[in-house]
Amino acid sequence: MRRLLKYIVVAVAVLGVVSPTLEAKPKAEKLNLKRPLKVVCLGNSITHHGYLPDVEWYSDWGMAASKPENDYCHVLERELQTFNKHTRVHPQNIYPFERNPYCDIDSLIGKTCAEADIIILRICENVSDIDAFKKNFPRLVEYCLGITPHVIVSGAFWPHEKKERILVSAAERHALEFVPLSWITYQSDVYPKKGDILYDIDGKQYPITKEFIITHPNDKGMRSIATALLRAIKQLAR
Repeated sequence: MRRLLKYIVVAVAVLGVVSPTLEAKPKAEKLNLKRPLKVVCLGNSITHHGYLPDVEWYSDWGMAASKPENDYCHVLERELQTFNKHTRVHPQNIYPFERNPYCDIDSLIGKTCAEADIIILRICENVSDIDAFKKNFPRLVEYCLGITPHVIVSGAFWPHEKKERILVSAAERHALEFVPLSWITYQSDVYPKKGDILYDIDGKQYPITKEFIITHPNDKGMRSIATALLRAIKQLAR
């Protein structure tokens, strides 16, 4: 079952999650990494955040990555392009869904996800209404499955047991690849520090001064996310 059990065991070890019984489901057609793929990453500011001077974020990519090529979507794209140079990774910030899980999904992601070969769900950190998220995250998963059978669910980057259970349960229900990420936060040097240098949209250097930015993964943390997601994508090709 695409090694889903293995990932749930990791989630249990890290978060004490007790998983319900797995349901058997036929495996989707094997993914061919050698053809050009459209990969969509649906996330939050870790995936992409536009220019926001109010928090002294003068960049326009995954927050706290020093340059665009260092955020996890760009790193993942480069890795996938070793199989086919025409593969593209498309990030979209779906913070509105985190804040209002009852929102219209089609109007939010329909255009970005059209004809996607792989959709990665990399959200939950900004969720405040956990009950609403629990009711509606499966709706998001099912919408994505209407586009492609190759949907990957990532765990919370900032450890949160209740949110993690919701993510695990939704992935399990559809026998999807689940990618734990909270283990990354326990590694050394995966967060930036005040004074670390970023580059703005014009390529000029500026130092980090705001707490908001340093809660996000730095270049090393971003590479760890990309590596974990790439491993899951490779599972889809086996």
